[in-house]
Amino acid sequence: MESMDSKKLIVVVDDDKTLCDLIKEILESEPEYQAMAVYDGRRALDLIRSLNRSMPPNLVLLDVRMPGLNGLQLYDILQSDDATCEIPIIFVTANSDSAAFRSHHIDNYIAKPFETSELLNRVAAALD
Repeated sequence: MESMDSKKLIVVVDDDKTLCDLIKEILESEPEYQAMAVYDGRRALDLIRSLNRSMPPNLVLLDVRMPGLNGLQLYDILQSDDATCEIPIIFVTANSDSAAFRSHHIDNYIAKPFETSELLNRVAAALD
């Protein structure tokens, strides 16, 4: 049995709790992944920063539209911090506004609704 330390840690951030928990469940159906669900950007930032001290996440899956700190704001904060700028981020969003993504130099996103296989394939590619 694989220990938790050898699993890839993925932080899932989405204010839609049902979808966030579903993504977490999909990821954890794979033996190599451990996932944590967070339902708002501010808490996600706090979690990622605290995890980064001991066990940095291997990947963040991030929604764009969230109250308070939205996904693009969280992305900018993580990218501007030397401690977190290397963490890969995939946006999972219904808002695939290409102009907003282009202005942030983002090309890694999955449009909602998505197929489970697409999610798992994109996650695996980001973790390679």
